[in-house]
Amino acid sequence: MNIPKIIVIFKSLLSTIKINILIIYSKIKNKKIIFYYHPKKLSTLNNIYYIEELFNVFKDEYLVIYGHEVDGYKNKNYFFIQQGFLFRFIFNVDIFFSVNVCDKFTHKSTKIYMHHDVSTAPLVDLKKETELQGRLLNYDYIFVPEKKSQVMFEGLFLNNSFNFKKMPKILCVGYCKLDYLIKKIEGHKNLEEYIVIAPTDYRHVDKLTIFNDLENIIKSLLDNTKFKIVFRPYPGNKQSNKVLEIKNQFLNNKNFIFDISENYFDIYANSKCLITDISGTAFTFAYATGKPVIFFSKMENSLDDLGFSKLDYFQDRNKVGVVVKTVNEILPLVKKLSLIEKEIKETNKNLLEQIDYLGRSHKRIKEIIDLILSKNYTDIN
Repeated sequence: MNIPKIIVIFKSLLSTIKINILIIYSKIKNKKIIFYYHPKKLSTLNNIYYIEELFNVFKDEYLVIYGHEVDGYKNKNYFFIQQGFLFRFIFNVDIFFSVNVCDKFTHKSTKIYMHHDVSTAPLVDLKKETELQGRLLNYDYIFVPEKKSQVMFEGLFLNNSFNFKKMPKILCVGYCKLDYLIKKIEGHKNLEEYIVIAPTDYRHVDKLTIFNDLENIIKSLLDNTKFKIVFRPYPGNKQSNKVLEIKNQFLNNKNFIFDISENYFDIYANSKCLITDISGTAFTFAYATGKPVIFFSKMENSLDDLGFSKLDYFQDRNKVGVVVKTVNEILPLVKKLSLIEKEIKETNKNLLEQIDYLGRSHKRIKEIIDLILSKNYTDIN
């Protein structure tokens, strides 16, 4: 339910007062300030668990403030505040940090965007690349998990050059979401046997979405296997009519689970495989669990036309799973998941080892932020 605009303004103004008092008090104690902001209300809580773990290593020297637009959510140092209030009303923040692209920032802060995918999945439809690049140019630094992602972002700026703004510095820092998941899943006892279906945002690249075939895929799996089928929609889609139609159609089936929980490591830990279209979570799942991914790619032959075929995401799919073009191909694969898992074991492991600072992302990120604020720019690489 949408909050009345007057209430949003009032709550945001109240938060600015509280935040500025907190900043002044912390500055007196010689603490540096990090302001983490999440602009997408439907996916805010999905990121909190690993972001809080990351910023826990900063607690002795920094104050970390969390800004969001989730009505009713309360926690220490969390504040409801709309983006538009940040630049005009929030001062003396050293680092502005986000894992989704923002358009407004705290006043005169160093701005860091940390990419929230481990893969080089398409960032946006090619038609929207220039718009995305313009938004990213507002940042000073972009943090990515590995060299492949670094090359992808560099390519984005080179393909859509803006001469009037400097390009952000792109740095490999590891992948703290994956570090978190690996720790949580290690030693986890499998109590259930799930197959997770986790599509990307169907508005993202509509020609590649699984949604047009999703009903048939779920029905086939429920009718012909004993697995529990977990439908985990993209957070930004979870209240959409398309998603709710799927939910309502299968909700009475005891083996169907509609999952919109914030923390999904239990689901991943108990899953035999993941089915997706072009979601970045495919590689996160494969790396964290060692289990295979089935990539549904009905428009596989259109990848060249879309300009995506050379992206590492598409080149690497067969190293963590299997690519299919039709619904009928899925069921036979599900019946031999153990064999597929063995076949991808080495190639999956090789990809995982390409991630920089694996298991050390927190330390790496803190070192860089310390260097940024100490003005030791020559040491930042």
